[in-house]
Amino acid sequence: MDPVVNLKVNGHGMTTRQLEVIRAIFETGSQKAASVRLGISTPVLHRYLHQIEAKAGTRLVETTPKGTVLNDDGEAIAMEYIALLRRMDRSDRVVVGCTIITEDLLLSSLSSLNDPNAYDLIISDDERNMKDFNARMMDLIVLDDPLYAFEADGPLWEPVAEDRLIHVERGAAYARFRFGAQRLGFRHLDTNHISYRVERSEHSLASLLRSNMSFFVNESLALKRGQALKSATDPELFKHQIIAMHWEPKQEVQALVRELSRRSL
Repeated sequence: MDPVVNLKVNGHGMTTRQLEVIRAIFETGSQKAASVRLGISTPVLHRYLHQIEAKAGTRLVETTPKGTVLNDDGEAIAMEYIALLRRMDRSDRVVVGCTIITEDLLLSSLSSLNDPNAYDLIISDDERNMKDFNARMMDLIVLDDPLYAFEADGPLWEPVAEDRLIHVERGAAYARFRFGAQRLGFRHLDTNHISYRVERSEHSLASLLRSNMSFFVNESLALKRGQALKSATDPELFKHQIIAMHWEPKQEVQALVRELSRRSL
């Protein structure tokens, strides 16, 4: 007996075949390559895609100079499906959760360990990772937002790195980024009685930049993506810790935490 992933998009359940279509486009980078992987013709894949978009109630692809690729919503569905598959993988490996903010830190740390294959890395956001961590589906998570550690009751945790927020100010309308210590930024606005309204949620830096709205983003991610963003607020006010949280001091967990701390020095 094997469990099956059930993913709903805007209240509508996606079939495994439909999710595999989205995954194939995401992982291959083109509809033609996805068709080859799935063993179907490109016109058949197009029909699948139109059915999926109709069910989701939104466009999932966009046309670029390099061809037709998944847009932000399509990528979000693909990443969620892949993460669900990894969570359901029955193995004895240590399951580690992180976000796009800490992905490079985790990957470089894992590559330095004696047995990197002993770990499964799942990339999502803090909120989702915390849910799975509390359900004991993860052994260790690396948090963008340190407030989650202070709110938790029971797990062990320790700081492994530091980061800062960049405050891009374009008016009272804000886009809330899916990653990073967003609550610290909005708490700053509340504390200083700065009027604002959150009008949308974004999960990629590119979509934030295109939004023409104000936003907060981690300095490390902006620099990694080659974006020299000017902050409207001194980033030192938003300096915060990156936290590694785990349930018990397993040997593999302790080894990874030590390497994370060493890498961030």
